[in-house]
Amino acid sequence: MDWNDYHTLDVIHNFLDDLEYDYPSICTAGSIGKSLEGRDLKMIKISNSETTNSCVWIDAGIHAREWIAPAVATYIANHIVNNFDTLPTSVTNKDWYILPVVNPDGYVYSHTVDRMWRKNRALVRGQCVGVDLNRNFSYGWGGNGSSCMPNNAFYRGPAPFSEPESRAMRDMLVNSGISFKVYITLHSFGQVIIFPFAFKEDLCPDYVRLLEGATVMSKAIHEASGNTYKVGISRDIMYGAAGTSNDWSYGEAGIPFCYLIELRSRKHKFKLPQEEIEETGKEILNCVKALMEFVDKYPMDKLKI
Repeated sequence: MDWNDYHTLDVIHNFLDDLEYDYPSICTAGSIGKSLEGRDLKMIKISNSETTNSCVWIDAGIHAREWIAPAVATYIANHIVNNFDTLPTSVTNKDWYILPVVNPDGYVYSHTVDRMWRKNRALVRGQCVGVDLNRNFSYGWGGNGSSCMPNNAFYRGPAPFSEPESRAMRDMLVNSGISFKVYITLHSFGQVIIFPFAFKEDLCPDYVRLLEGATVMSKAIHEASGNTYKVGISRDIMYGAAGTSNDWSYGEAGIPFCYLIELRSRKHKFKLPQEEIEETGKEILNCVKALMEFVDKYPMDKLKI
């Protein structure tokens, strides 16, 4: 495994297993479910097993063609594991749950058939058109920014959580008994940091707190690479979207700190050169570290959610 190229699903999954094998005291790899085509949704947990740890979720690859997202997720996992003894307490006092490829079927398809494939591989009337997994979550499902038309890129599916991939995430985030404090989902492209809500005009109750956290993250990226990531709600800096994992994680799962990070780059769109993988990993790692410090310093009695 390296960050000089975009790797196949098998390489990514084997990498997670290797981390567990090499660092059994802090790493546990396992599947949280199966995709439509029977592939594992493989996740790694990184933890020193302290009972006082808070829990952080990072996912990537919910859209198949966004290859930089799984690459950055694995970069973060690798850095935390290999530097665990020297990292700041704000990183090591967390249980990290990292799911690099939410959409394994689509990811494989984008590597083997259609580089620009976005959705999963769901069948509609016998034809594989796919469901946009990031329109398949129940919070705000069916609203503007999603489509009921199967051939549309934003097709939301026939019902909330109709897809096994989104159901597996739901079950981990709300039915596992784990209380998550931070939710981060990695996408591309756009170089923006988004927080709820994406499906409606109303500001969320924690708008100011989430804006503060996003600003801290954006500043950390700029310090790391000089790149500027805009911050705000989706409708202000991108477009509206309904049924997203980020809105659901905040609005339904009740996770206090929820962010969607659109990675590089506006110039290269979905085909970011492999030469920029490691640079992107470094700037987002810096951003995630900064968020962990912010989260630890934020007074718990001020949390509305």
